Amino acid sequence: MQLDDDGLFLVGASTAPYAKAQDWPMQEWEKDLLTMRELNFNTVRIFAPWDRIERREGEFDFSKQDYMLEIAARHDMKVILNMGGLFRNPCGCYQPRWLAENHSCHQYQTAPGVTAPMPNRICPDDPIHLDKAMNFMARTIERYAKADALIAWMIWNEPDRREACCCTHTLDLFRHWLKHRYQNLDALNRCWSTESPIEFDCWDEISPIGVPTLNARRDWLAFNQHRLAQTMSEIDQLVGEYDPHRRPTTANLVYHHTANEAEMHGPRLGLDVAQVGQALGIMGVSCYTIAHPFDPRPAWETAYKLSRLRSASRDPARRTLVLETEAGPYVRMITDHQRRQRFYHLLGHNAKSIILWNYRSRLSDGQVGYFHLQKWDGTPSRRARSIGDFAGLLQRHARTLNRVYPQRAAAVLVTEEQQLLSSVTHGGHYVDQHVSRFGAYKLLWDLNIPVDCLAENNLDQMGEFAVILLPMVENMSASMAERLRRYVEAGGTLIAESPFAFKDSDNYLQYRAPGFGLDKLFGGWTSDREGWETASPMMCPDGQAKVHFFWHEFTLSSGQAIAHYADGGVAVVGNSFGKGRTLLAGTEIFRQYVNDPQPAMTALLQREILASGVQPTARVSGDSQNVEVCRLTGPGGLLYFIINHNAHDVSIDVELADSGPWVDFETGEGRDLRGTFTLRSESVLALLKAPESTP
Repeated sequence: MQLDDDGLFLVGASTAPYAKAQDWPMQEWEKDLLTMRELNFNTVRIFAPWDRIERREGEFDFSKQDYMLEIAARHDMKVILNMGGLFRNPCGCYQPRWLAENHSCHQYQTAPGVTAPMPNRICPDDPIHLDKAMNFMARTIERYAKADALIAWMIWNEPDRREACCCTHTLDLFRHWLKHRYQNLDALNRCWSTESPIEFDCWDEISPIGVPTLNARRDWLAFNQHRLAQTMSEIDQLVGEYDPHRRPTTANLVYHHTANEAEMHGPRLGLDVAQVGQALGIMGVSCYTIAHPFDPRPAWETAYKLSRLRSASRDPARRTLVLETEAGPYVRMITDHQRRQRFYHLLGHNAKSIILWNYRSRLSDGQVGYFHLQKWDGTPSRRARSIGDFAGLLQRHARTLNRVYPQRAAAVLVTEEQQLLSSVTHGGHYVDQHVSRFGAYKLLWDLNIPVDCLAENNLDQMGEFAVILLPMVENMSASMAERLRRYVEAGGTLIAESPFAFKDSDNYLQYRAPGFGLDKLFGGWTSDREGWETASPMMCPDGQAKVHFFWHEFTLSSGQAIAHYADGGVAVVGNSFGKGRTLLAGTEIFRQYVNDPQPAMTALLQREILASGVQPTARVSGDSQNVEVCRLTGPGGLLYFIINHNAHDVSIDVELADSGPWVDFETGEGRDLRGTFTLRSESVLALLKAPESTP
């Protein structure tokens, strides 16, 4: 069975056997599955933990996994099996004790020779560790490849490498990676000598510890990202080798880590979303919107993170599996109507499964009495019956939901390289810089324009978007500049904020910005910037606007002044190039759009965006703030989700991009959208158009 089976939309929960804490008694598992069937659930996510299955080297006990797959098949339930990494480890949450006791594996080191204060935590790059782990995973894949109930392989749970180990194994791999990157030692010494002279005489001398240069720190973090993605890719290849059915691989990336949550962002966690996405058959996500301490977040921020993950997928339809989302109480308790709205939001961003954490409470250790869907004895809770009703709705529409997708319209450039460079350059101010990406996304989101994210994995798809926004692009390379030039020449529109392209990929200053010949593309250039304290207002067509933090004055070449400073200097440059157009603003317009929006600048940007030819999914008037309209289309038909993200009712008028007639997704009754209507707080109006009526 494939994930795109028309008749089944994957809904379920994580259940025993687990990788942490005690499992509840096996004699209760079959009753659990029967109850799940009554709740319209069809999928369970289980674990094959290395430390529990191979307690003694060479002796394997798969009895729990065998039993769950057996009873799942008996009751027509599907299984997602997590047989790979957990958090920082490439296989399982903990290594078997015999690995440290019987083999000379290196303990994890926080610095060369400094062992981490964690017993039995072995370096994830230790070759004995990796060889034994890969052998265990190959054995597990081969054992269950013939299981009818198996639907997908989870190769890592919430992947996270944080800082790399500093033992000799990891440092040797780092040096090998540097050789490939720089080719010769002189090139590395030059690149690393920007802040303090570096003169390594041989590759074996190299260590990132104690080297006070930005580029050394960048390379160490980039290598750590590479190691996580490479290990995941090796596990993905194992599945291809040992599973003749080639079931898809997946992993639940924590959606917070795709952006910034203080220190919780990709580079510092060893997570390169673009690389990891290419190691998975289908993207997966762990998405909590209420439960955790840094929740809830604004809806457009959640939308950005979901778009970022969706866009990194190697799946042709850019589908996403929600492999964890909140079921029960923790720091905060999600209500029934909030949960329903969040489910629709996930569906609107191409989710093709909803797997809850957790079916029952953990029996011991952490999370006892938290996160659970059912009552402690396994009988249905009130919230379980509510979710079960929604699951029934999803099953009724499975053939539609599995075959409709968001369409490409606009994009935001969010390369992993720029995120890494900004992280090491700005340090504690990185979060402020990253708000620019949120602002660019929100500018399009507020117009109900579908947004994808362009990173290293999908730059070749630039031509599929009418307009691309360039936030936080301080660094530039010749190859990226050429991509941008070709995109505009072919008819695309670029909108950039300053400071733009004033450094190269090694953080060397360019005397003119934008560099790399982009001054010709954008029709103007600058060679200085000042702070907001010295700025005069920007005179836009619709009135005055303040600068945000920095401001730049442009010298025109082929471009035209779209806005001036009050003292006469050029504040915004517009330019026609080939068949396309560019716009470059002299301040951080995207970051400002979040922190201190300026109506006159917003009007200017909205006109430029719409002039690109991009089509909004809907035009919403009235109390339209924080009302999102998701459009999904494909062989399954045409779906619209009109989502009120506000905690209050709104009265709105909606003009959809497609004409009706429409039926209510939940009731099947006809729905007329003419005139003003009220959408209750945190609620959704879901509309369906039959495939035969779709133009």
